[in-house]
Amino acid sequence: MQLTKTQVKYLHSLSQKKIRSSEQKFILEGWRPLVDALASDFKIELIAVTEEQSADPRFAGLADRAREKKIPFYSLSNAELKYLSETVHPQGVLALVEQRRWTFDGLDVKSLKRIVACDAVTDPGNMGTILRTCDWFGIDAVLLGKGCVDMYNEKVIRATAGSILHLPILENISLIHELPKFKQNGFSLLATALDGKILDRGYLFPAKSMLILGSEAHGVSGEIFSLADETVTIPSYGKAESLNAGTACGIIIAQWRIQSA
Repeated sequence: MQLTKTQVKYLHSLSQKKIRSSEQKFILEGWRPLVDALASDFKIELIAVTEEQSADPRFAGLADRAREKKIPFYSLSNAELKYLSETVHPQGVLALVEQRRWTFDGLDVKSLKRIVACDAVTDPGNMGTILRTCDWFGIDAVLLGKGCVDMYNEKVIRATAGSILHLPILENISLIHELPKFKQNGFSLLATALDGKILDRGYLFPAKSMLILGSEAHGVSGEIFSLADETVTIPSYGKAESLNAGTACGIIIAQWRIQSA
């Protein structure tokens, strides 16, 4: 079946946050993320592929899994793909997927050991990198505080390379209200800061820790900062003023996991 003009218009409308939020859906692009989506609990409403890509060897296996789930297939033109895609070199396949909203009821907080919390991280590239890095290192859950960029933003999704399909990610969290509850459950709150305790080889992460990352421009906000049990910083050996949130996250949780391996 060919996508109709109405369908194409609808898919394009999901580039707007208010439409994504009201419809609770998003566009997922690329072969690897789609394979991951088919293996996940996310509901896929349709898959669209260009004629050229339907001949790709990867398509046959993907199509078999999709048919098992009774997901309809549509074809789209290269012009429609360019209109809908956010990538410079799209792979020729995309899907309409229902959003998934995690809640605290879906988490066994007492069993968690490693959590990352984001306080007003607004850059989509940084957010995508943070989520992908957390997925790589097996972080138990990610909390996105109020003011963070939408996790279903196209640039965030692209930067995660499918990691949003693997991680428990809780959005629009009132960190000032929720973080004390984690402290009551034995978590140590570690806030990043330029003048914090140096994360050298002698630093020992608490058994249950939450790493709090701040915004690109202002760092961790004052009210969240006041809840922290400790502030930490990455040692600097050059002249750069700072690191972006995504890079800092990767360096810290790599050390965190190596220490506990």
